[in-house]
Amino acid sequence: MRLYDFHCKACGKTFEDLVNDPSDARCPACRSADVEKEQFSAFSVGGSSGGKATPSGGGGCGSGMCGMGGCGMN
Repeated sequence: MRLYDFHCKACGKTFEDLVNDPSDARCPACRSADVEKEQFSAFSVGGSSGGKATPSGGGGCGSGMCGMGGCGMN
């Protein structure tokens, strides 16, 4: 399953839905199936290095440490 962002053409609501097939999505506000897939929704992945949790504010992907293996994603 993937998490997508959708926009309902019927009521204008923007929402996220976890679906196998984007054509299965329905608006949670009005239950309309007339929705438009906008993009994959962003998600967060916790980083670790050597099996230890990376402290907040240090060594994560936003810190420039990815190239040095500091985020645990390499």
